[in-house]
Amino acid sequence: KKLLIVMLAVLATACSTTKLTENEGASKDAVKYTQDFGKVEVTFTDEGNWTEIRATATASVPISDDAGLEQAMNIATMRAKRNIVEFINTDLKSGKTLDTITDSLAKNVSEDDQASKQKAATIATKVSEKIAVEANGILKGVYITDRKISGDGKTVAVTVKVDKRSMRAANQLRMAMGK
Repeated sequence: KKLLIVMLAVLATACSTTKLTENEGASKDAVKYTQDFGKVEVTFTDEGNWTEIRATATASVPISDDAGLEQAMNIATMRAKRNIVEFINTDLKSGKTLDTITDSLAKNVSEDDQASKQKAATIATKVSEKIAVEANGILKGVYITDRKISGDGKTVAVTVKVDKRSMRAANQLRMAMGK
């Protein structure tokens, strides 16, 4: 039984450090748009499917040793995850996200092109709805993609990401563990 737990832990670690391809989850001919929502970046296709959500956060290193560095990395990771939670719970429900995505998609559309503006609004609605529906799985599929230490060693930055593949991996791991 201990061997199984160790193997699952190794699998989880391997999944969390695996580099995913940028086009994972998107069709080859899909146009990907990236929008910054404060500290959260959402990438989606022109069909209205989100492909990844990424967030970055920083933290100060409290003391200049390995324990202080690790503590700062943990704090920055929790802040980045919190940014995703706040995005889903606040921005997505407020309509701010719909407006931002719609404006981004329609920025090169002329004022009298109502069909293109409507298509942009439809894509924005689809992206928002799909993220809201999948919110629980999104939060479980978050993993760290980058850790940086400032040149002076006083600040760290951590980037976390979630995509369809990491959500599936997290779900499979939970099922294997019987939860």
